[in-house]
Amino acid sequence: MNRPKKIARLGALVLSTSLVLAACGGGSDDEEPAGTESSAPSGESSAPAGAGMQLYFVDGNTANYSEDFDPGTLEGVKATYPGAELGDDFKNRMLTVDPKLKDFTYGPESYDATVVAALAAVAAKADSGKAIGSKMQEVSAEGEKCTTFKECADLLADGADIDYDGVSGPIDLNSTGSPSAATIGIFQYGADNSYSPIDYVTGEIPDVASVKADQKISGDIPKGDGTLTVGTLLPQSGDLAFLGPPEFAGVDLAVKDINEAGGVNGKPVKQIKADSGDGTPNIAPSEADKLLRGGADVVVGAASSSVSLSVIDRITAAGVAQVSPANTSTAFDTYADNGLYFRTAPSDVLQGQVMASTLIGDGKQNVAILARQDSYGEALADNVKKFFEQAGGTVVSFQLYDPNAATFSAEVQKIASEDPDAIVLIAFDETKKIVPELIKAGLGQGD
Repeated sequence: MNRPKKIARLGALVLSTSLVLAACGGGSDDEEPAGTESSAPSGESSAPAGAGMQLYFVDGNTANYSEDFDPGTLEGVKATYPGAELGDDFKNRMLTVDPKLKDFTYGPESYDATVVAALAAVAAKADSGKAIGSKMQEVSAEGEKCTTFKECADLLADGADIDYDGVSGPIDLNSTGSPSAATIGIFQYGADNSYSPIDYVTGEIPDVASVKADQKISGDIPKGDGTLTVGTLLPQSGDLAFLGPPEFAGVDLAVKDINEAGGVNGKPVKQIKADSGDGTPNIAPSEADKLLRGGADVVVGAASSSVSLSVIDRITAAGVAQVSPANTSTAFDTYADNGLYFRTAPSDVLQGQVMASTLIGDGKQNVAILARQDSYGEALADNVKKFFEQAGGTVVSFQLYDPNAATFSAEVQKIASEDPDAIVLIAFDETKKIVPELIKAGLGQGD
């Protein structure tokens, strides 16, 4: 398995954006531009320009489709989603929590969200949402490195400053609660319509220039009731239900590890669960209220950026911390969250650049983007477009679609009329409906 490496440069225009991709076990500062050097690891061949239609997926639709499509339907499709390379040990530990897991997507981020919140409560010697929020950045950056809850909690007990590095990669929460460093995996689908990793890229995202008053914790910081209660607002239903099992398993495993290490401030962590859905219908507000009534000090979730935006005000206004393992929309970078919203998944700025570099490295010059019309889809689509065009590519078709539409044929036909050499599909579970329409229009993988 390949170590994370620095991604090939996208050219002077991209470098001027201030997003710095950092090496982690490979690469050098003397790499050639991505247009002349593939970002694929040694031993992997990138698809040459003109090799036929190439599909690309992102985190929202990178899933195991072995039971959904005929063998070979997705063979060669490439995909990106945040997360460091997972070792077998952590996978096996996740499987002890849920033996039926097929994917581990955002499971590590869910684990880390829970552990960071618990460590913040230990550092604050209190378990209220505001107390947790006041220490989230402190325990995840600029201290003594530690990688488990017990190790970090022991250091805190000794009076040390800590820097928790999780199973999902470097976290280093910035001043508005988002990771300032993260890893993006690049995957490829095989003939069985399941995916496997081919590369990992670690990058840094600069902090915001300033933090507004409504993005800071204000007023008194209560101690809490002495017991850390973790509420999970994660998808049990809807188009993102496939993300639910690994996310719930990640939280469950973290709570297990925390309690086996002595709990938080001498007491076991409690957990209450709720279904975020996917926004159609919007059940998240009532489910969030259930968590608040249950005494949640921190809410882990939601998975969907749009769903989180529908509940963030009621959660943070209640003085409860919110930590999403999967939100990537750039909307959260400037959101008035009272200093109580955090995430362990990186902003779409990073995934957008990695996807653009992957396209350029594969020799793609004329690309179509087909994306959900919501806060997640639009933000990621905009970032892919920006970085791809700055690297010298052309986006020949940029289509946003209603994810609740009965058919996507109009958008597909508009793409077909532009004859792109690649399509970036930014979708959720509706991928199962869109791919057959692409194939019908002669736009399937390899067509």
